[in-house]
Amino acid sequence: MNEPKKHHFSPVFYLSGWCDSTSGKLIAYSRSHKGVVAKPVYPKATGYEYFLYTMEGLPDGRKQIIEKDYMASKVDDPAAKVLKVLLDSGTSALTVQQRGDWTRFIVASLYRRPAAVAEIGETFKSALPKDVVSDSPNESDQQELPAYLVNDAAKEMVVRVIENDGMGIIINMQWSVLDMSASQHELLTGDMPHLRYYGLKDPRCTILFPLTPTKLFIATHDRKSEHTINQRSKTEIVKSVNDELARLAERFVFGRTTDHLKFVGNRLVRTPSR
Repeated sequence: MNEPKKHHFSPVFYLSGWCDSTSGKLIAYSRSHKGVVAKPVYPKATGYEYFLYTMEGLPDGRKQIIEKDYMASKVDDPAAKVLKVLLDSGTSALTVQQRGDWTRFIVASLYRRPAAVAEIGETFKSALPKDVVSDSPNESDQQELPAYLVNDAAKEMVVRVIENDGMGIIINMQWSVLDMSASQHELLTGDMPHLRYYGLKDPRCTILFPLTPTKLFIATHDRKSEHTINQRSKTEIVKSVNDELARLAERFVFGRTTDHLKFVGNRLVRTPSR
């Protein structure tokens, strides 16, 4: 069985919601040396980095354990089923297990992208003693741990961060799916689709997460916050979400059409992307 080389931080099932029904492609906005470009791509051909979560210290058949056994099997596969329920029946149809699956997915979106993986790794490494050594009982055998072991441990920290970032709080928030069909513009998404306002324990905390060009997931601690958002026009809400997504994006902003090129071009971070 072939080991996965492309580790998607923007999952294929999620990006498929922005695909054109005829071509099967979506538009990936990214910044090149010539400026922001809008490129039609298949979901499998974007939003990934080769061997992003590879564990170099494990045997060949286990090196991709984080990608296969966690990101794919535990995060994305269950979330794909939940997304269908959200779009077909809304949040009230979700089971407790499905709420947990969806929470894990939206939390993972914060930490699975390349910059976050690198940042978590650097934080982990900086916390290690500079003279960290193997635990051999013989002093003559003691030596600094190989770099790959430290790097692998740092990647394991990504999973731990995802599993511990307030999942219990988010699961118990008030969830809804808002219909943005009346907006003059479509919702975009990107490699940072999780928008969180205020801390999780703050009663004003609001989480927004685009589901499709016309559907927006929202989680709040009470319906008052949701009502405040709903008082705004749908066009205003979509413009605000798109603005935030484009400014936060690390490499990519995704849309269904090329209509957003100027909008994204004025906001996407000025660093070249693949």
